[in-house]
Amino acid sequence: MDYLRNPSGSHTTARKKDDEVTLFSRRLIDTDLDTKSSQGKRTLGKNKLVNILNLRHFRNQNIRIHFQHVETSRKLVVEAIPQPCFEKYLLCLWRNISAFYTGLENYRIHGFSFSWGTELIYAETQLRAASEKGVCLVLPEKAEITSSRLSIRYECRSIHARLLQNGLMFTGKLKDFNASAFCVTLTLSDDALPIQFLNTTNTLNLLLESEKGTLYSGECRVLKRARQRDEKTLVLEPVNDTIQRFAPREYRSRRVSISPSPDIVFRHPFTGHLVNLKATDISGAGISVEEFRKDTVMVAGLILPEMNINFSNAFSIRCQAQITYTRSFTSKQGQEFIRCGIAFLDMDPNDHVRLMSLIHQAENTHSYICNQVDIDSLWDFFFETGFIYPKKYAFIRPYKEEIKKTYEKLYTCQSTVARHFTWQQNGTILAHLAMLRFYEKTWLIHHLAARTGKRLGSGVEMVDQISSFAYDTHRLASSQMSYLICYYRPSNHFPAHFFGGAAKHINNPEACSIDEFSYHHTILARGGKQLTSGWSLAQSEYEDLCELRDFYRQYSGGQMINALDLVAEKPVRTRNDLSDRYHEMGLWRERRVFALRRGNDAKAVIMANISDFALNLSDLTNCISVFVIDQNTPYEILRQALSMMEDYYSAAKTPVLIYPLSYVENAGISYDRVYCLWAMNMEYTDEFFKVYNSLK
Repeated sequence: MDYLRNPSGSHTTARKKDDEVTLFSRRLIDTDLDTKSSQGKRTLGKNKLVNILNLRHFRNQNIRIHFQHVETSRKLVVEAIPQPCFEKYLLCLWRNISAFYTGLENYRIHGFSFSWGTELIYAETQLRAASEKGVCLVLPEKAEITSSRLSIRYECRSIHARLLQNGLMFTGKLKDFNASAFCVTLTLSDDALPIQFLNTTNTLNLLLESEKGTLYSGECRVLKRARQRDEKTLVLEPVNDTIQRFAPREYRSRRVSISPSPDIVFRHPFTGHLVNLKATDISGAGISVEEFRKDTVMVAGLILPEMNINFSNAFSIRCQAQITYTRSFTSKQGQEFIRCGIAFLDMDPNDHVRLMSLIHQAENTHSYICNQVDIDSLWDFFFETGFIYPKKYAFIRPYKEEIKKTYEKLYTCQSTVARHFTWQQNGTILAHLAMLRFYEKTWLIHHLAARTGKRLGSGVEMVDQISSFAYDTHRLASSQMSYLICYYRPSNHFPAHFFGGAAKHINNPEACSIDEFSYHHTILARGGKQLTSGWSLAQSEYEDLCELRDFYRQYSGGQMINALDLVAEKPVRTRNDLSDRYHEMGLWRERRVFALRRGNDAKAVIMANISDFALNLSDLTNCISVFVIDQNTPYEILRQALSMMEDYYSAAKTPVLIYPLSYVENAGISYDRVYCLWAMNMEYTDEFFKVYNSLK
């Protein structure tokens, strides 16, 4: 009989405390066995067994050695590290010398086992030698494949686990996982919380982390538990197979199937193994994939810090993503699959434009996003559609060469701040729309024009296109798209119907709002005109923007202050990032915000946007915006303050927007026209699409 003996060779009666040595019973280890689909026992030859054992050594994977007490028939399973294996013997080192060797003298060895994919390989063996360092086993002529799991269990590396329950936190490591469960070991050190404080009958929250940050968090229930002297092991099952990464919305991204389908490729954050899966469909917000159930490595809630989307090796897009759901289904051939939904968390803005362009082309071959545009054809389009009408051309004519250079940069350079959309047929532009990131988290929609009579409804298709683009883009962290804005004249039927109509029917200023400005072409007095005594103009401070906020809440309550980045902050921050993005394109964009005060009281806030002339052809990106807080402020004082902006503007006439419109109307001040500022909070996309679809 083969007995393990202690170093002195003496036999002792098993002590009660030795019972604490148990790691797992075999039943505990195999909680994921699929007894219904088990194909019965099959044999594995010695040569194949040796090759697999050497592969496990190559991968630093353990095996389990099975013992049985000679008197009580109590079973014990310990883990060991296999060494290079040749024809006759298998040498293994104990994974934990003190915990496993001490107290094993009354146990008989039965065999060893290990997982191989979804199979469990078990080999009966005999003991050749043993010590406190390890054991030498006689290799059998064959092994048995005794069971089949629903899915492979994968060993993990350097994944820290935290369990939170009722305000208490327990720490440990993720040992292994599969699609349906996590195996977590908790360290029972002297300074750790007593393990009895963990109520295994209740659910708990599991947090898994690596050096790259948080990888998973979710509610789990305890399936199995076991304990040895210095650690406790729990098998945890996630409560949900779906997570709600974003607030639920009725209107979803449009998914398309592309041929050939792209592949997703990533290093699994738990194992470090390369994963390559074929996509079934894709949108600008996410992608779905399928894999065999037995091979699945996808867990709902898992964050993928780096994932590549490969398009037939032609090009690749890198992103950060998260698995949002996993669902089982059976194919017509009876094969079991898992369908996984993956949401994009972030990607390079220009990569996202490439992806969206591909998706829009798959839906409509006439839709283009940020494609290479012939600038001469674009100017033909602007003049022929009447977008540049005689009065506008008279305003921009002196600067036409400068404008041409600006538009060459906007339409030929990659950019994170400019986007353009076209509807083309046989190379001819039939509709056009553009947008600029002009405030910190706000994009300005402008240059909407279409050739009437050649393609009815192309203007509507442009709005459809930009709406879809904005919906899929705004959730990406790098997009900086919390708000959309658009200036339009009330007499312009198309934007008044769609943008104005949307705000009217949504009827919620927290979602979508309209604010009216008077528009003036003002000649700034040169020569440094001074303010009347008692008045001052200085850089705005926190208190000034608070007064503007309070006034706006009472007057409108819309989204203008947020969208124009005039929110009161303490301390007041100076932002240069957006200006730097324009500078990278060879363009100019600055902003100065001033407070017009009488004594210590703010009477108006003046925002000077300084950019390349006609970046927007109505020059609303190179103008002065005045927000009058005190409606009794003399207009002459405002004119004096505006003239102090002369150093920022070189044009003969400078556009000035004054808010509210009622201020100039009540004062009897003449103005050129009215502009409506439409502002949309992107948290309310459902409300917008519901109304927008009814307006088409």
